[in-house]
Amino acid sequence: MGEFLTSAQMRAIESAAMTRDAATGAELMERAGRGVVAAIGAHFPALAQVPGRAAVLCGPGNNGGDGFVVARLLADRGWRVGVWMFGARDRLPPDAALNARRWEAIGPVRPLEALCADDLAGVDLVVDAFFGTGLGRAVPEEVVRALGWARAGRLVAVDILSGIDADDGRLHGPPDFPDVVADLTVSFQCAKLGHVLGEGARRSRALAVADIGLGADLAAWREAHPAALCEAVDIPDRAAWDKPVGAHKYCHGHALVLGGGAGQGGAARLAARAAL
Repeated sequence: MGEFLTSAQMRAIESAAMTRDAATGAELMERAGRGVVAAIGAHFPALAQVPGRAAVLCGPGNNGGDGFVVARLLADRGWRVGVWMFGARDRLPPDAALNARRWEAIGPVRPLEALCADDLAGVDLVVDAFFGTGLGRAVPEEVVRALGWARAGRLVAVDILSGIDADDGRLHGPPDFPDVVADLTVSFQCAKLGHVLGEGARRSRALAVADIGLGADLAAWREAHPAALCEAVDIPDRAAWDKPVGAHKYCHGHALVLGGGAGQGGAARLAARAAL
């Protein structure tokens, strides 16, 4: 499965790339959108063959900007695409605003308040581009409602399912947050810790990582911060490791670790931490 980053670490790598003029924010957004569309085609081969109907749900930040790129690229491939946005259109950050204008040359950006369940009925694909890895507050009620309706089609989360904390997998939402699960989550350059922790692990059936051209910056950051990256191995049977909501340590058995004496307990400590 490779390396995992925190949202702050990913922002630092992106900032480094832009500082050295390796890419602009708009270029990274375009690459991200292309990565999402490529991952959709790879994960849903039938959708790559025959264009369908898509609903793209955009948020007020750069994750929404990624969504506008996805909408435009799907439309270029013959898809019938509807776009709805949460937040004020005139308050989008510059790169997201640029891609909103590019989409508006193709179709309208409708306010999320105008969305109803019937708009998502029968669609082939719903793209969640409300919030990305920087979310640190409760998901607004309108977004929660839309995510509940989004289960009508194949749901693709851009970067991470909206409401999931990218650093620890916690769910930022009301107690009645719908039991929505992304059929596919597309992360950029590296997976985030929240993809495999807590609710983040449970609320995505598949994770794809799209290369957005930050390999050199990631390598430089890795060299400068050798202890900051997390690594993991693939879990052959992911479903066997999923934990239900409300699960706790006494639901998962007990482990007895026997170690050596002084100076010989390293492997035992590692095994105990892994079990914990």
